[in-house]
Amino acid sequence: MAQQNGKSFYYGWVIAFASGCVLLLTNGMTLGGLNVFDKPLLDSLNESMGGSVSLAGLKTRDAITLAVAGLMAPIAGAAADRFGVRPLMVVGALCLSLGYFLYSTVDSLSQIYWIHLLFATTLASCGLVVNVILISRWFIKDRGLALGIALAGTSLGNGTMPPVNAALMGELGWRASFAWTSLLPLLLIPVILFVIRERPADLGPQLPLAGRAGGASAVPDGMSLAAALRTRNFWLLAFIAMFSFFSIIGTQAHLNLYMLSRGFSQMDAGFSYTVLFYLGLLGKVLNGLLADRLGKKRVFVATLGVMVVGALVLRLPQAGGIWAGLALFGLGWGGLYTLLQLLAADYFGPRHLGKILGAITVLDTFGGGLGPPLIGAIRDSSGSYDQAFLLVCVLVGLAFVLATLFHAGTPADDRKQTTT
Repeated sequence: MAQQNGKSFYYGWVIAFASGCVLLLTNGMTLGGLNVFDKPLLDSLNESMGGSVSLAGLKTRDAITLAVAGLMAPIAGAAADRFGVRPLMVVGALCLSLGYFLYSTVDSLSQIYWIHLLFATTLASCGLVVNVILISRWFIKDRGLALGIALAGTSLGNGTMPPVNAALMGELGWRASFAWTSLLPLLLIPVILFVIRERPADLGPQLPLAGRAGGASAVPDGMSLAAALRTRNFWLLAFIAMFSFFSIIGTQAHLNLYMLSRGFSQMDAGFSYTVLFYLGLLGKVLNGLLADRLGKKRVFVATLGVMVVGALVLRLPQAGGIWAGLALFGLGWGGLYTLLQLLAADYFGPRHLGKILGAITVLDTFGGGLGPPLIGAIRDSSGSYDQAFLLVCVLVGLAFVLATLFHAGTPADDRKQTTT
């Protein structure tokens, strides 16, 4: 048992922060961090390809990343259940580094699409699913707070990487910025190998498995994937994830160009990601903490309500309202992101959680992958983002309605209700 000022210290909190560091780079570099390069990439590609590259064509890269990551997620989840998360994380970090280096050399859309297969591998092997599995092995009590801390890394990455990349691009140009940034994922490998541990038991018998955070030995086996697929809650979570992922991924993919179209500067456009995702960071930690204390479903529904209001405010014609809309949208999304994983871990249990989350991820990444190109196609055909953001409002509203139908008890409670 580690000691700190005479008090026991649970190593799971180190795992939570290390997991957040992993997600900071994997999500920040594959999603938000790329969008500030859109304009110079489009200009360069159109110069080399005779002006034939559209915005929707470029944003198809995001659909490839998320769709392929979704298809790989069940395999990665099963591998994490069987072999552990650390080998997968190392593979993901290496693929991310290689992908960024190759980006510095691109001169065609086809090359970009191949690179995003590497990014899909990163998200499947080093992203959300494997990190949720890891946290669920370490925590029972305070699981909501621990997941919030870990998942805050996604918001921190998506809020930090765009302005960092914008600043680098201003100094070095976009190709050199990609080349230098490709070194960042390599910093994760020592963290994965020397800090992260698969389970509390890996630290030896001296670690109390029933301490403040709770240990893996007290976790029930949980449901199989086949049993989960027969529950209404599985499909509710899957469709809520699909509609909300379409909305957030589609919005963040076009936020840079949306801000520029509304008359904001490139630096303001980069800062808009900081507002969106730093409020998402706050939402993940705060709502994870509130879920442990106020009830998960109540907080789950509330986060979607906040997200609906934010989406509506984003469409207001007043330019100043954009900042309030981004803050509310990010705050709601951050809480939703944590609660989706928390409800799945609590309801289905940890034994087959990798397979179950992988199955949910097939639908949520389908929605997320469809968001950027479809919003781009609507923008190309209509000349503005008005109709596209109306679609976002409708889908988030639909997710809110579905959230009210989720049953927050246990599978045993559901069976009792069925037989009575």
